[in-house]
Amino acid sequence: MENLKLLFQLYVRPAAAMSDIMDRGSWAFAAMAVLVIAIVFAATVEEKLHDAYRIPTLGEYYQPSYETTDFDSPAAEAEYKRSYENYQNAMASRSRIPIVGDSFFKFFSFDPGAFYQPLLAISIFYVPLLILLVSIFAQTGTFGIALRRDYGTLATCTLMAWAASHLPFEIVGAALYTSAVSPLVYLGIWAGSSLLFGLFVIFALRTVLGINYGMAVVTVAIGWIAFTIAMYVFQFVSPWMLSPFLLFWVIFYFGGSLGGEVRGFGNAFRQRQNFKRFLHNATVNPKDADAHVQLGLIYQHRRQDAKALEHFTKAVEIDPEEIDGNYHLGRIARENGELQKALDHFAIVVEQDDKYAVNEIWREIGVTYLDANMYNEAADALEKFVDRRPVDPEGLYYLGRTLKAQGNSDRAREMFEQAIDSVNSSPAYRQRDIRKWKKMAEKEI
Repeated sequence: MENLKLLFQLYVRPAAAMSDIMDRGSWAFAAMAVLVIAIVFAATVEEKLHDAYRIPTLGEYYQPSYETTDFDSPAAEAEYKRSYENYQNAMASRSRIPIVGDSFFKFFSFDPGAFYQPLLAISIFYVPLLILLVSIFAQTGTFGIALRRDYGTLATCTLMAWAASHLPFEIVGAALYTSAVSPLVYLGIWAGSSLLFGLFVIFALRTVLGINYGMAVVTVAIGWIAFTIAMYVFQFVSPWMLSPFLLFWVIFYFGGSLGGEVRGFGNAFRQRQNFKRFLHNATVNPKDADAHVQLGLIYQHRRQDAKALEHFTKAVEIDPEEIDGNYHLGRIARENGELQKALDHFAIVVEQDDKYAVNEIWREIGVTYLDANMYNEAADALEKFVDRRPVDPEGLYYLGRTLKAQGNSDRAREMFEQAIDSVNSSPAYRQRDIRKWKKMAEKEI
C-alpha cells in the first residue's frame, strides 16, 4: 500500500515522490506495476494504433499454393496482378503517422504483443544508458562505479515513473476502446504518456544523481535511443531467450554478495535506504545534531533545499556550535541574500577551525562581503584564501572582481588571467566543473 501511495504522489509532488521512492520504494513492486500496466496499455492503446497504422505486406494478399500452382500459367499471373493491385490499394489508402510518416517505425513500434518490452528495455538498456550519459556529462565517476552505486535506485524510480506516466492514459484508452474515435486520439494518448514519462525521469535524474534540470533534460532526450535499440534487439532475439539474462539481473540485484566478493546492484539501494532510516531514527535523540546534518546533506544532494534547510537548522538548534550545520546554513543564507546572517554562521565556523573545508570558509566569507559591497573586508578574506589555495579558479575570479571594484585594475587582470590559466592546466575531468570560472574571467578582461 505504501508503494501505491508513492506512485500516486508522483502526480502531485514528483520531486518529493522520487526522494521518498529512494527511501521506501520497492523494485519488485515497480517492476510488477510496469508489467501489469504494460499489458493493459498494449491491449488497448497500442492495439488500436497497430490496427490503424500498421504497414501491410504483399503476403497478406497473395498466398499461392507452391505445391499446386503453375506460376507460368496465365491464371497464376492474373491472380498475382489482382493481389498486387489490392496490396497497392491498401498501401495507398492506409493511415500514416502525421508529419513523419512511416519513418516513425524506424524508431518506435506499436506491437501489442510486445508488452514485455518496457520492463526489459528499462532494466537492460535505458537505466544503464542514463547512468553512462550522466557519468560522461557530469563527471560523477567511472561508469562501472556509478552503475553499481546508482542502478538499483534509478531503476526503481524509473520503473515507477513509467507506471505512473502510463496509468492515466491507459485508463482513457480503455474507456474509449469500444468507441469509434480517430486513431489520432490514440496517437495523442501514446505521445502524452511518453512525454509524461520523460518528465518524471527528469525529476528522477535530478533527485537520484543530483544533476541540474538542463543536464537532466539533455540526458532524457538522448536516452530515448535505448528504447529504439531494445526494439531492434527484440526483433531478432526472443524475449524468452533474454529471460536468463533478466534472471541474472534480478539475482544480482537481490543476491547481496556471492562468495563475499561480488555484490548485487541492489545492495547500494538497500544500504542507502537503511542508512536513511538509521539517520531518521537517530534524530529521535534530542542531542544528536550530526544526524540532522547528514540528513541535510542527503536532501541537499537531492536538490530538496527546503528539507535540507530544515535539518541544518535543527542541527544548529541542538548544538549552536555545530560547525558543519553553521557552514551550510551560511552558504544557504548567502545564496538567499541574507548576508549578515551568513556572516554570523561563518564566524562560528572560523572560531572553531580556521582551515575548515580546505580553507573554503574564507572564500565563502570573501564572496559574502563582496556581495555586500564591503570590498576591503572581501579582499582580506579572499587574499587569505588565495594564499592558501593559489590555483583555485573560483577564488581567483572573486578576488579579481574585488580588486577591480577597488580600482586596482592591473592586479585584477592578473587574477583573472591566473583563473584562466588554472582552468586550462587542470585535468580534463576537472575542467567540466570549473570551466565556468574561465568564461566569467574572460568576460572581465
